[in-house]
Amino acid sequence: MDDLLDIITDPDLGGCAFEYSRITESVNEKGRAVQAEQIFPAQGNIQPAPGKEREVLEDADRLKATILIFTPAPLTAGDRVYHEGGVYRAALAEPWRQHAGFTKAIAVLESQ
Repeated sequence: MDDLLDIITDPDLGGCAFEYSRITESVNEKGRAVQAEQIFPAQGNIQPAPGKEREVLEDADRLKATILIFTPAPLTAGDRVYHEGGVYRAALAEPWRQHAGFTKAIAVLESQ
């Protein structure tokens, strides 16, 4: 796994540090739902998503700038990814190299 992590995070191959956030919901002392955003540091490999990867997205998302992410971070669909000044929404996230604990995600640009 360490060899794969070294390759994925190699800056010459697109490796970089980034942040992602997840909205969590809890119940406060008055019994009301409260949402909070948690931001996590991560590392991985981020590349522009090729056409074949974009085919699995919904029609409206196919028109947006899209990135492909490989990371040991536990990204899930709906997470926000902060990369190079842009905010991306993970439209799809699935296990990649499942036994090694990596995630493959396709994220679409939400704002720059």
